Amino acid sequence: MSDATLDALIAAIDGESAAVYAYGVAIPRLSGSLGDLARGGLAAHRLRIVSLRQRIPVADQPASAGGFDVDTPTDATQAASLLAGVEVRLAAVYADLAAATTGLERRDAVLSARECAVRSVAWGGEPQAFPGR
Repeated sequence: MSDATLDALIAAIDGESAAVYAYGVAIPRLSGSLGDLARGGLAAHRLRIVSLRQRIPVADQPASAGGFDVDTPTDATQAASLLAGVEVRLAAVYADLAAATTGLERRDAVLSARECAVRSVAWGGEPQAFPGR
């Protein structure tokens, strides 16, 4: 595995960890169908962390983050805005991972970027032609 691929995988794990944290902060402010959507997003991000970690040799595994600096939402609108922002940033991270990989790993990164972009729009984010920097 190249250094660029390893760095991109670690960035994706860090981004997924941030998403899990953000969903945990936002879920208490969401109810009904929005709460269901958030719990689904949380589950998806948790699964992605496991999948990404399986690709990295044990010796290169990144440490888990101790916490993240986010403004705690006080209502559903702020919670949705937080999640939209997290998803669009994570879509860009997956675009970077796609650039650093080939074959099935690239395909998986592109699909992950698309999933994040779709979730961002579901949370009220602006649609983008292709997420990235």
